Amino acid sequence: MTPLAAVLLLCAQDPLEIFEKTVRPVLVERCYSCHSAGAEKLKAHLLLDTREGLLKGGDLGPSIVPGDPDRSLLIKALRWTDDDLQMPPKKKLPPEVIAAFEAWVRAGAPDPRGGPKKDVDASKAKTHWAFLPPKDVAPPAAGHPIDAFLLAELKKKGLGFSPPADRRTLLRRASFALTGLPPTPEELEADEAWEAAVDRLLASPRYGERWGRHWLDVARYADTKGYVYDDREEARFVHSAAYRDWVVRAFNEDLPYDRFVALQIAADRLGEPKDRVAMGFLTVGPRFINNTHDIIDDRIDTLSRGLLG
Repeated sequence: MTPLAAVLLLCAQDPLEIFEKTVRPVLVERCYSCHSAGAEKLKAHLLLDTREGLLKGGDLGPSIVPGDPDRSLLIKALRWTDDDLQMPPKKKLPPEVIAAFEAWVRAGAPDPRGGPKKDVDASKAKTHWAFLPPKDVAPPAAGHPIDAFLLAELKKKGLGFSPPADRRTLLRRASFALTGLPPTPEELEADEAWEAAVDRLLASPRYGERWGRHWLDVARYADTKGYVYDDREEARFVHSAAYRDWVVRAFNEDLPYDRFVALQIAADRLGEPKDRVAMGFLTVGPRFINNTHDIIDDRIDTLSRGLLG
């Protein structure tokens, strides 16, 4: 990815996601050894392992000015524009990583580490929709139940349904939604029943490729290990494509969801040897310079946010 493309992508991301996916790992891997409470020798009286430490800064002053990367010493150090302030030392970070730090600071540098704790009002849980048992609700009108509920909500806002779409428009919508690709001119002109067109799109190999990508995002799939600074270590996940292909195949073969999840968590216990590739869900993630505790933390985070959140 080019630096420009990386910047455009970052602009659309949640700044907290930028912090968790890029900023925090770099701070842990490249900065904490010298600038954290656990450092053997704290340098420049600078702590980067808390938000308070970042704002307070060290001998040179505050490390960041939320909302203004150009005035933030941390960004200046990462850019290597000053011969006397170049961090991390020896090897400059890739442009897209520096762009992530800049985007994070520009967005106000949100940082979940530390800060005041909000009191939780347990009594509100009794009326929160997520904790209420589901109820059967009769549709407000005749016809398809989903249409009836939607129409009722639209009427509350003084709106109504759009006119019915023609076949060409419907086919384009279905093709993009199910395969990520537009229909061919021949498909648009074919005398094909609507149900048959949907079945054809669902049977296409492109269906698994399109929808498998969403799950690969949940699994934080990557072809490389992230930050690898030892030239002797292989930076790629040599077999990552096997997990990617397994996910695509699972969607195309309509693998039941419970089996889809179980194999990715415990195929070594539940499946046949050929199924073990599914455990790429756990293993195809950052390596944090082979820090076992950070690797385990990442896998717990991926499992929890992917399946419990």
